[in-house]
Amino acid sequence: MSRVGKTNEKRAEQRLRYRWPVRFAVRVRQKPLSGQIVDVTSRGLAFLYHPGESCPQPDQLVKTSFGVPHFNSHGSFDTVFFNRVGRVCRVDSLSGKVNRVAIQFAEPLFFRPGEQDITESDAQQRLEAKARSVIKAKRSSGTHDEAPAKSGSKAAAERKSRAQTKRRVNSEEDARRKVQAYAEKIAKVKAEAAQEISKVSAEAADAIARIEAGRDAEASARGDKRRADSKKRNAKQNAGQPKDRGLLKKVDSFITDKSKVF
Repeated sequence: MSRVGKTNEKRAEQRLRYRWPVRFAVRVRQKPLSGQIVDVTSRGLAFLYHPGESCPQPDQLVKTSFGVPHFNSHGSFDTVFFNRVGRVCRVDSLSGKVNRVAIQFAEPLFFRPGEQDITESDAQQRLEAKARSVIKAKRSSGTHDEAPAKSGSKAAAERKSRAQTKRRVNSEEDARRKVQAYAEKIAKVKAEAAQEISKVSAEAADAIARIEAGRDAEASARGDKRRADSKKRNAKQNAGQPKDRGLLKKVDSFITDKSKVF
């Protein structure tokens, strides 16, 4: 009836094969339709549905509601219920009355249904045992439950499953928030480091410019001083030259004056 096995298609993850109902809707306000699950992985599932206008088409978005067996160490399993939006990636015509619709989830499941550390034969035995107990319960009670997981006294199991799912989802959300906060912190530190490096570089460039400007001003001042000193010396020399010439003329005149007797 059910088995865990590797896909014949190009899919790396093992799939879990079982026959439970799936509810789906293509449009937001569409009344949910019922199909039958063929197999499921953490990233998608395939279900059977009859051909027609209501059958999903490739690339359409489909909202699904379904249960997945989560095997435990007590020889049984819990049913975990999921609501997932997925894109139809393929529609295969198996016959004139049945299509196989494969969808890919926008958000993967928190575990891999086909890889639960359980052998294929053990998983098959547990699923078949559950199916037999459900059929027996139906016959004894006269009810016609749609999903095996909801037959008999499954109310407590459903509450437990929902609580477990909620805890797992909360744990996943908490982990995602921590990763995002860590990434934001790293980005902030990098931005602050880049800003500090830019600031230090600008301050260093400004200090170098001031030093070079000071050197140029000092050199210019020394040059101006040398030129001023040179002008003063030249002016002093020029000022003394006419007085010396007049004195020399007087001495020469005095010496050459023949009327004076020494």
